[in-house]
Parts: sequence; C-alpha cells; structure tokens
Amino acid sequence: MEPDLTFDKAIELLEITDISKISISDLTNIAKKAKKRWHPDRIAHLKDAEITREYTLNFQQIEGACELITEYLNGTYKAGEAFSSKTEYYQEEPEEIIRKNADNIQATLKNLWETIKNTKYRHTLKEVLLSDGYNLKDLLHEDFKEDIAMLSIVSFFYGAILIGILTAIGSAISPGLGTLISIFGILQVLSCFLGLLPLSRFWLPQQLQEIMLWFINFGLGIYNWAERESSTASWWVQILVAIPNLFALAIKYIILFPLTEIAKAIVQDKIVGIVKENVNYYADVAEWYINDLLNKNPNQMSRDELFHLSYLYSELSDVNAH
Repeated sequence: MEPDLTFDKAIELLEITDISKISISDLTNIAKKAKKRWHPDRIAHLKDAEITREYTLNFQQIEGACELITEYLNGTYKAGEAFSSKTEYYQEEPEEIIRKNADNIQATLKNLWETIKNTKYRHTLKEVLLSDGYNLKDLLHEDFKEDIAMLSIVSFFYGAILIGILTAIGSAISPGLGTLISIFGILQVLSCFLGLLPLSRFWLPQQLQEIMLWFINFGLGIYNWAERESSTASWWVQILVAIPNLFALAIKYIILFPLTEIAKAIVQDKIVGIVKENVNYYADVAEWYINDLLNKNPNQMSRDELFHLSYLYSELSDVNAH
C-alpha cells in the first residue's frame, strides 16, 4: 500500500459516490473501472508530462485504494486518532517497571474489557470524517480537460467510415450480413453518443459502460492505425486523417463547452463520496487502539505504547467501583 494513500484519496481514486451501497464483491469491477479511468494511455493524446505523471501515480495506487476500502467494509479500518484529544499523558513509573508488569496489566484490563464496554465506562462517541468527498463540478471540468468527449467524436467518425465500407461490402455479399454490420454500426453510434454525455461513467450501469468503452476504443483503434500509417504519407493525407480531430475540437468548444457549463450550474456545489464513521473512545483512547495494546506482545511495545497501557490501567481498572 502506498504510504501517502489516505482513505479520502482512495474514495476519490475509485470514484465511490456512496460507500454504503457497495460490497467487497463490487470492488473487482470498481478497480477494473478505475484502471480504465486512470490509465496513462487514456490521456496520451494530450502530450502533457504533468498529467501523465498524475495518471501514472493514480493508476499505481488503485490496488492500495481497494485494500483500504476492503478494510473499511470488513470493519478493520482504524478510523480516527488513537487519542480523542491532544492531551499529553505523563507516566511517573519508569519504562522498565511498566514493561515488567505489562502482562499483568493486560490480563487485568482484558478481564474488565467487556464490563467497560457494556457499561460504557468513560465512554465517548466521536464522529470521524474519513472522506470529505469530491465535487461533481470538478469532475466535469476534469472530463472536459481530458477530451473524453472529443475522443468519442473521433471514434464515431472513424468507426462510421470503416463500418460504412464493411456494410457496403457485406450487403453485396449477403443482405443479412449487411444488416448485421449495420446493427454493429448503430451500436457504435450510440456508444459514442453516450461517451459525449457528462459523467456517463457514474450513472450508466457497469455492463453498459463496458460495451460503450469497447465500441469507443474500436473507433479509436482505427484512428490510431490511420495516424501511424499517415505519418510518412503526403501532407494532404495527414490533413485528411486529422479532419475528424479538427471537427471534434470545434464541437468541443462550440457545443460541449456550453453544455459542460450548464451541467456545472445544475450540479452547483454538490459533493459526493462523503464518508463518516462513529468511533468509540474509552478514557479518550480509541477502541481499536485499546484492542491493539491489549493484544500486543509487551516486549515489542514502544515506550509510548507502554505508557499508554499504564494510563489505561489507571483510568479504567476501577470500573467495578462505579
């Protein structure tokens, strides 16, 4: 897992809008979708080194993001700080004495632990913000910058050209074959249209997204081939190959830019992906940290952990007296 990967970053990378609606079994498809979303090849046409580095890093962090979300869904993610306040806990006893008595301290606290939880002794509940989400307006801006719609338009042109030729050939061979190729062409057109719509990857069903991306990539594959083959051809051939790109650029700023701005106005400042969790604290110490201290080998504890264990004993061992 990447050391600088936070839960908040994981939510953003995987573009999870509502974590309460997903399960661990969904993560395979979510990761697959994220890898397509952040693959550096997706923005290679921009020829921007900074964006390429950003996408490469995001792509590399997807597995780590899935691990974090899996921990959260399993209930093993350690939310919040170990202590609910910034109070410094000073210990009068030397470290060696605490370490020598740590086994007995752990045993005593383990015997009292269920009573402490059941009676909510010295208990407080703190709401922890794990992810402050992300702004839909920013996503719209990102999509526009990455030319996702432009790529759909280019795919449409090149897909239509090839499918048109194949339809003519197929119809000459057999009307039925021509009809099948025409249906393929219709699916190509519909997929490119869906690719033009703002943030379609959020509201389209997963299977439909897969189909849409396949058809868009089909058309882009033809374009990439034509671009490679024309790189050594005459100038007029290169211009001919570039015409769909120029047309897509015009569509982007004449039609798509106003539509994107309208979509931004509609979503306004809507935030999605916010994740909050309630964390139990006993004597200002997080429940997960107490469990760690009660089950860790004292010989492997740091100085601070030993002092924290001793602090817990002084604060919680008198639960039966209350």
